[in-house]
Amino acid sequence: MSLDETLAVTTAQEDEEYLFAFKQNMISCVPLVLKATIELGILKLLFERTAQLSPTQIASRLSIKNPDAGGTIDRILRLLASFSFLSCTLTRDKAGRPERMYGLGPLSKYYVSEEGASMAPWLLLIFDEISLRSWFYLKDAVIQGEGDPFKLANGTTLFDYIGIDPKNAKTVVDVSGGVGECLKLILSKHPHLRGINFDLPNVVKNGLSYPGN
Repeated sequence: MSLDETLAVTTAQEDEEYLFAFKQNMISCVPLVLKATIELGILKLLFERTAQLSPTQIASRLSIKNPDAGGTIDRILRLLASFSFLSCTLTRDKAGRPERMYGLGPLSKYYVSEEGASMAPWLLLIFDEISLRSWFYLKDAVIQGEGDPFKLANGTTLFDYIGIDPKNAKTVVDVSGGVGECLKLILSKHPHLRGINFDLPNVVKNGLSYPGN
């Protein structure tokens, strides 16, 4: 087979399709790695720092005692940097060895907002072990005729489960909540919750003021 024939085994479109299919096998890795980074406090740490940090510095500032944590953190952050969640600069340490330094990237702003618009809680909910378990029962839901994989996985519906697992319910958002009458009622019965009343500026400026809002 000639070189030209070898190069023509697949078309450019087939190559793109194969690459897309390959990415689907790995697509769950990115949000799960991002979830671990949020839970470890790495994104928050980088948000609070103006300068980039090395994986070793990050482990030290987070008081992680595992002596091998720096290497693992480096692999985690390198993946996120390749998807623009973080910035990465290659430098050299005091011994002259290559060292990567990390900071926030273009996409990380959506996960560290202090104005109630962070996607981090949503990510943590979607990729919580309880939520992920449902996907392993999707086939059973089809075969058994039960349309709720979450119920098959956890023995109850999502809304009932939230009622018995307080860690899944810390903030409630009332979209188009008007002046906040409905939210006020919810918070009066569940004072441990934080409430966000989301509506047009000309509506919320006349909103009610009450604890938890």
